[in-house]
Amino acid sequence: MAFVWHLVIIIGTWLPGALTYTMIFGKGKILHFGPLGVSLVTAYATFLVLGATGSYPLAILTGLGSAVCISAVFAWLSLRLEPDGFGIMSIAVHLSILSIVLNWSSLTRGALGIPRLPRAPFPASQEGFALTMVAMCILWVLGMWLLDRSSFGRQLAALAEHEWHSAALGVSRARVHFFAFMVGALGSLFGTLPYHHYIGLLHPNDYQFPGLIFFVMLVVAGKPGSVLGVTLSTILLVLLKELLRFVPLPPDILGPMRLILFGVILFVAVWVRRDTLFPKQRTV
Repeated sequence: MAFVWHLVIIIGTWLPGALTYTMIFGKGKILHFGPLGVSLVTAYATFLVLGATGSYPLAILTGLGSAVCISAVFAWLSLRLEPDGFGIMSIAVHLSILSIVLNWSSLTRGALGIPRLPRAPFPASQEGFALTMVAMCILWVLGMWLLDRSSFGRQLAALAEHEWHSAALGVSRARVHFFAFMVGALGSLFGTLPYHHYIGLLHPNDYQFPGLIFFVMLVVAGKPGSVLGVTLSTILLVLLKELLRFVPLPPDILGPMRLILFGVILFVAVWVRRDTLFPKQRTV
């Protein structure tokens, strides 16, 4: 039963980020490849402050502020650059942040990571943690579903379809992008902090390029922009990822095989969803 609770917790840590990413990348067609960069900044800001002060409220506020700041940078870049240029720049920003974490060893311990993270007094048990994650995810899915069907969701979809026509209808691209990235900042906070709190370790390897591929795969496989579809794909693909641990193969073989498998899944999903990912612009 402990492994079932573990699966529930891991799914719960992936779901908030996946749903906010499908809003930005899937519904908004914004080529944002820096969600792990936001999570990386959030995690290190939170747990470095927590280790220095021992105050959970201060650490969470610091993490939230850091997530908002880096998300605001991404939002600004999305407004200043062409879509392809922003996609490349978002990867560059992510890799720059990762490089700082790996090389600022006196603060972040570099490639060693930060072990023995302080645990919050609640929830104390694995069952309590899992139930807390279930409740949080239900609220998050409901909130994202309502946001998707709100005027904001319609404005984001309109901008993705035709920016000039949307501007003629009074849709502010700057305001919509900024709000979308702020929601993404909240998603990174609610996904990243419980994960590291659960495993008790903060390590930069969790924010390498394979993690980004997995994020993109969750969105593409579940239908870009679909809240319920990405929820289902997150559950199924995280289960697949965790159950692959039981395949009787050496780690040096299992790791590359898992990357190949997820790469094939992503390729097939992109091929099937190509009309959704790369829609033809309508003309009048």
